[in-house]
Amino acid sequence: MQNEEFEFEIYHNGVRFKAPVKGKERFLRERAFLDNLVGAYFAPHLLPRPVPDPSGDFYMLDDQQLETYSAFRKKQEQQGI
Repeated sequence: MQNEEFEFEIYHNGVRFKAPVKGKERFLRERAFLDNLVGAYFAPHLLPRPVPDPSGDFYMLDDQQLETYSAFRKKQEQQGI
């Protein structure tokens, strides 16, 4: 469903906030981007991660990572993805 809403928990400099995402496809794209951004690794032989994944959909970002993630989200919005 395109109208499903998911969210990531983002931690930055002691502040916790939620990043809402509409639609499963976009959520999975953002999750892959964030995993890559922070260097998270999930073994391919393990079961697929649930959507959402309460035990893994949170990220601690430094200033540069937050700026990169924000630019990624903005670009998706501009492209209507």
